[in-house]
Amino acid sequence: MTRHLIIFAACFLIGAVVTAAIRTVRHNAYEGHQGSHTVAPASTVDPHAGHTGAATPPTAPAAPDPHAGHGSPAPATPAAAPAADPHAGHAMPAAPAAGVPVNTICAICGMPVNPKLPTATFQGKTIGFGCKACPPKFAAEPERYGPAALKNQVVEE
Repeated sequence: MTRHLIIFAACFLIGAVVTAAIRTVRHNAYEGHQGSHTVAPASTVDPHAGHTGAATPPTAPAAPDPHAGHGSPAPATPAAAPAADPHAGHAMPAAPAAGVPVNTICAICGMPVNPKLPTATFQGKTIGFGCKACPPKFAAEPERYGPAALKNQVVEE
């Protein structure tokens, strides 16, 4: 009896390891969920643009003049260099192009927006949907779902 349990446990563990290996190899991350450093699913802004790789050390405060108040002329102090702009090379996020949904989550079903589905317009902004059943629901009650879609939230039922 013990031998049968050991064989069963060994087969079970081998099967679990093989299944985990196959799932790992076949895993495809959802678009826009490749890691914590992604800006937005359809973003093309390079977060490293304009950076040289070396950090600029902060400038130290000026030391007090030891000759002040003694009647001797103060030595010339070099003018402080202007601080580097920390935002240089970073572009502002562009407004969504016409036809590109402003939301990434469907306000009706909560699924990620499917770019293959038709879109709707609410207050001049394009709204995307997660499934085929959502556009008719939005068309029936745009004032209910539109504000949530603009905020990229799901309407609580």
